[in-house]
Amino acid sequence: METAIKKKSRDSNIELLRIVAMCLIIFHHLALNTGIIDGYTLSKTMIFGIMGGIGGKIGVIIFVLITGYFSINKNFSFKKVFILWFQIFCYSVGFMLIFRLTGIEKLGTVDTVKTFFPLAYNQYWFITVYLYLLLLTPFINKFLNSLSKENYQKLLLILTIIFVIIPTVFYTNLLIGSTLTPIGILLFIYVYILGGYIRLYGIKFFENKKLRNIILICLGYIVVLAIALIGKKLELHNKFWGNLFAYYREMNSVFILVPSIALFYIFKEWKLKSNRVINYFASISFAVYLFHESNFMRYRLWHNIFGIDFIQKIPGGPLSTLIIAIISFYLITAVIEFLRKNIIEKNVLKIKPLNRLFNKVDNFMILK
Repeated sequence: METAIKKKSRDSNIELLRIVAMCLIIFHHLALNTGIIDGYTLSKTMIFGIMGGIGGKIGVIIFVLITGYFSINKNFSFKKVFILWFQIFCYSVGFMLIFRLTGIEKLGTVDTVKTFFPLAYNQYWFITVYLYLLLLTPFINKFLNSLSKENYQKLLLILTIIFVIIPTVFYTNLLIGSTLTPIGILLFIYVYILGGYIRLYGIKFFENKKLRNIILICLGYIVVLAIALIGKKLELHNKFWGNLFAYYREMNSVFILVPSIALFYIFKEWKLKSNRVINYFASISFAVYLFHESNFMRYRLWHNIFGIDFIQKIPGGPLSTLIIAIISFYLITAVIEFLRKNIIEKNVLKIKPLNRLFNKVDNFMILK
């Protein structure tokens, strides 16, 4: 009699969404770092860039929504947190060693030491805040699971008013647009709570409304695009208008948050069977971020390789550049991750004292 239990394969709908979210983030970085949205003369390239600038924070929200959705009922795992931290550490120190030893980058002692502490010096703001969020999830989950549905709704309503409605309506509120880590943590907690609510109760407004969700995504883009274009026209007369785009494309702008939830629901309700290729590339999405957002790589990628000169020369311009950048980032990162996991991470995780530490921290994080 066969007693082995077949491991359930992971559906690829949400995994594909992870890839889409990272593509939106790459698009965002291309738009902001190549200079295609600079200036005041409107062109197809500028409009394309503005579209990219809009999607970046949608990608960030998607990652946090996914985490809240899947983690609300899960036990804390310090091993998973360590693996993410170790991944960040490897990319930070690894790039430093490569660029310093080859002589490409001359670093002082202080800058060299900082690469060994990527979280403390916030070298990757998104991953830094995300990892801090993971450390807080046992306490957040304990609180959220103690709430009735009605009280959970009241909590979300109050938080939405504070973090979304007021900043969106009252432009002078500096909550939107702040990249300070404490503000980022608060916003990530809010989105995590939202993802947990979707998992536990769902949001009827978005459920089984594919056409409505597509319209909401389009409306969000149209509104922020219109704000950006108006700002471009009026910025010469008043700097106030020039800041509108950066303000309303942030993750707690209602024009960004609502389309993000709509996009999440489209993929959540998509019946897509397990696909090993999709699942693998989804699994390295954070590594793709660490690769192209490294302090050592960012300028070189978006100025020396995929800069404005490349965009102007290649057929298809910014769209072709984006496609090539996404494909190359994922393929290069796939090779790096294969080597890093099999040569470094695999052996580090075999260290017995480290595994004892995992168990001790997991036991410490069990809340009574």
